[in-house]
Amino acid sequence: MVEDFLAHLGIKVTKQRVAVIEILEKAKEPITAEQIYDEVEDKDLLNYSTVYRTLNTLSEKGALIKTGEPGGKMYFQLKGHHHTHQLECTQCHKHIQIEACPVEAFSRAVSKETGFVVTEHSLQIKGLCAECAAEKQINPKK
Repeated sequence: MVEDFLAHLGIKVTKQRVAVIEILEKAKEPITAEQIYDEVEDKDLLNYSTVYRTLNTLSEKGALIKTGEPGGKMYFQLKGHHHTHQLECTQCHKHIQIEACPVEAFSRAVSKETGFVVTEHSLQIKGLCAECAAEKQINPKK
């Protein structure tokens, strides 16, 4: 329940925060603040500023994964919502989820070698999706 999630984070429960989290929960891939706002049915409920403040609060509490480039669009996903990794097309900004975790074995090896306790990780690979590569006539198998 969203209210319990907010309470666990020590964040006051508001209709606006509940709306943002519900949209993030439904998202199948990371989404932008603009996409969150566009999904809100009741535009009187919140504005862009409220979306950004809510995302900032959730990020400060460690509940979000933020991806993107400084100065560019930022994409948001609830942490722990899905343990996936992603490919991001640098041209169309499409996100492709990788269900397998190529980092787990590496994390275990690092822990064993160094004693470092890995508590979380993320992996983002940037490049061109198949459609954008075809458009630019780039063959990925070369």
